[in-house]
Formats: sequence, structure tokens, C-alpha cells
Amino acid sequence: MDHTAGSGTAGGGPVPDVGPDRRRPAGPLPLGGPEATFAAGADAGVPGRGIAAVPRLLIVDHAPTRLGIRLALRGEAEICAEADDGDQAIRAAKRAQPDVALVGAGISPRWRRVVEGIVRAAPSCAVVVLSQLDDPDDMLEAVRAGALGYVPGALDADSLRRVVRAASQQEAAVPRGMVVELLKELRCGADETLTGREAQVLAMLRRGHSTASIAERLEIAPVTVRRHISELVRKLGLDSRADLIGV
Repeated sequence: MDHTAGSGTAGGGPVPDVGPDRRRPAGPLPLGGPEATFAAGADAGVPGRGIAAVPRLLIVDHAPTRLGIRLALRGEAEICAEADDGDQAIRAAKRAQPDVALVGAGISPRWRRVVEGIVRAAPSCAVVVLSQLDDPDDMLEAVRAGALGYVPGALDADSLRRVVRAASQQEAAVPRGMVVELLKELRCGADETLTGREAQVLAMLRRGHSTASIAERLEIAPVTVRRHISELVRKLGLDSRADLIGV
């Protein structure tokens, strides 16, 4: 993944097949404009409001991207640690206790585990996932893992600074176009008869995922997915898997 800040380019590693292709190439995201749902540090610099100090930042990505981020954030953040793999990132988070962590989704196919590890190692750290693709399922996985933000597409230097400033003030960074997916997920989870995993499976079924893609995304066996589907059919009083999608 190559979120080279300031150049407006982004790259990434291979993404597993997730069934119907709901992913779409993400162009530059004008954060703070119609595509973003968070206040991008609007109170920064106002006496008595916003953060009092430059945020301490952990950058987890490939070397060229880290260089671009450092250049873009010069004077805006203190780079307290850098890493280019998950184990390094978690150790760095535990050691440095950063305010914000920018995690490139291209560093590992299991980047969600990296997010979880950083959140456990540095509970006060706001994690923002940088992704090449505009993928609602990746966004939901990032939030479940503990991330405060998910930013798809290329970022220019100004947008990156706004993301870091907002995250340092514990403001969520999620594109408006993905908020509806969060609401659907919450609606599924609101049914107290369902377990958290069953709610996840139901939401993914409704987004068109196959048993195999659900298993891959959730890192569970296909037979476990089928068991959850059977329980969903039973608990919701339906006749078949097909009925789940229309509930």
C-alpha cells in the first residue's frame, strides 16, 4: 500500500475476493467536504478549545509512504515511532504510547489484528486505517477491531493533516457514504436474540457475501458460518437462508 501524502497517489497489496464486488476504486477523498463525516479539527487553534499540544504519531506502513507522511505532517505531529509490519507496530505502540496511529491496510492481509494489537497496547491511541479501496466491509472490520477512522483513497497533505488533527481529538473519520453501512450493522446487532457473530454474519449476507467470503473475512471455518446461518434462520423464525436476506 502506498498512501504517499502530498502526491495524491495510493497503492496496496492484493485484497481477497469478497464475493460480489462492492469495492470500488477510491479517488482522492476531500476530507471535511461532502465525502467525509467528521469535523476535521475545526476548533484547533481556538483558545480554550482543541488540543493543547502537537499529537504524537505512530506510522505503520511501507517506507515510501512513511516518508511522504513525515513530510506532509512536518510541524503538525511528532513522529514518535514507525513500523512496517504488525509485530513492530504493536511493540512500538506499547513502548511509545502514541496519541494517533496511521495504519496502512497494505502492510498485512491481517491488518485487522494489527489494529487490535495497537488498541490493546495503547488504549488511548486513536487508530486510523488508510486503505487503497473504498470497501464498506473493510471499514466495518476496522471499526470492530477498534479503529476510530477508516480513510479510503489518496490523501493530499492538507487532508492528511486534518485526519490526524481530528483523530487526536477523538473525532471519527469515516466517509459519509459508508455511514449507512454502520447503521445497518447496528440495526442487525440491536436484536438481543442474536450473538455479536451472528449479527456480523447476517449483515454480510445482506451485503451479498457467500459462505466462503464470510469465512475468509471473519477468519472462521465455512462450517462455522453455516452453523451461524442455521441459527439465524431458527432464531428469526424463517424457512431458509434466502429469507434472511429479505428480513
